[in-house]
Amino acid sequence: MNRNMERARQSEEQTLQAIGMVGWLTTAQVAAWVWPASGAHSARNRAAEVLGRLVDRGFVMRRQTTLGTWAYLLTNAGAARANASLDLEACRNGYDLSQLDTLRQSIIVEYLLAQDSTPKLGPAGIRGWARCGMLDSEHLVHADVLTWDPFHGSWRAAIVVRSLHPSVLAKARRIRAAAVHLELLGHPWLVQQFVQQLGHRKGGR
Repeated sequence: MNRNMERARQSEEQTLQAIGMVGWLTTAQVAAWVWPASGAHSARNRAAEVLGRLVDRGFVMRRQTTLGTWAYLLTNAGAARANASLDLEACRNGYDLSQLDTLRQSIIVEYLLAQDSTPKLGPAGIRGWARCGMLDSEHLVHADVLTWDPFHGSWRAAIVVRSLHPSVLAKARRIRAAAVHLELLGHPWLVQQFVQQLGHRKGGR
C-alpha cells in the first residue's frame, strides 16, 4: 500500500471511530476531530472529501437534524470497520438523533475536542465500552463524556447540565462517586445552580 493510500485509509478509520464514539458528527466536527492541526478551511475540505467517499462506499449515512444540520452516522459496514480498527466491538450502526439534540451534541463535541486524552468517549462510545465490559462502574454509563486519566488510572466524567431535577442531581452524585473527576457543562448560570445543589465546586470531586 503506497503512502497516499495508507493516509486515506487512516483518515477514513479515524473518521469512522470519531463518529462511533459520539453517535453522529457534522462535517465541521469531523474536520476538527481528525485534522486539528490544519486550518479550518483545509480541514473542512478534507473532511468533506473523506465523508463523501465513505457515504459512496456505504460506510456512513447522512441524515438531517431538526435544525437542518447534516449529520453523519455509521452504517453496519461502517461500524464493523470502526470496530476492526479499534479491535473492540464498541461501535454500532445508526443513532437516534432525538437522543442527542443539536445543542447537547455541540456542547459534548466541543468539550471532547479540547481533550488530549485517549480514549475520549461521547454518549455512543460510552454505551459501546459499557457493552464490552470496559467500564468499572455501572454509573459511568450515565455520563455524557468519559476521558481516561492515566495518572489516576480512572475515568474523568462530564455531564451537560440541562435540569435541576432531583433525579438528575442524584445521577450526577453517582457518576461523581464513580469517576476521579466530574465536569459540569452548559449555561454558566444553570451550572452554578447545579453546583450549589450538588454540594461541590465546579469540576471538583
